[in-house]
Amino acid sequence: MKPIKGLDFAGKTGRMINGKISKEIRRMIWPFLTRTVVCAAILAYLPVAAAARSKAANYLVAEAIAGACDGKNGQIDPASVIERDLTGDGKADLIISDEGIRCADGTRSLACGMQVCSVNIYVRRGDLLKLTLETLGARVRVEGGPVPVIYMHAHGGGLRSIRWDGSGFR
Repeated sequence: MKPIKGLDFAGKTGRMINGKISKEIRRMIWPFLTRTVVCAAILAYLPVAAAARSKAANYLVAEAIAGACDGKNGQIDPASVIERDLTGDGKADLIISDEGIRCADGTRSLACGMQVCSVNIYVRRGDLLKLTLETLGARVRVEGGPVPVIYMHAHGGGLRSIRWDGSGFR
């Protein structure tokens, strides 16, 4: 048996037997590896927490909820808040879709109709996020590279797309 370079568990040096790590060391490693893989899988599927948003985004989300719920408490689905670069300047911009807002009394946002809801797009100017576009849509998603395309469903269910052209969203 020869020691495995750099492998030491509580004073037990890993040993190779016929090209394999000894059973004793495998029994020590297996629970650790299992927990690590399970934790990584869970973290990969968790939505981004509100705490990960910028202060400006958190403020605007709170304002959107207050307006959508007529000043009452509510919450927003994290998928309805998209904070990422939309203009290609390297700064995180913001999309808030009222579709994800649920008021404490169980109602939807006041800014939602039968098919679509308000979608507000903010562009970062310094530390501030400036409202650049107010539109209506549902199932908002962002795809693409440095200047991504914003997709949403419009009245009647048709898919619509907009993109920053240097001076506005078109």
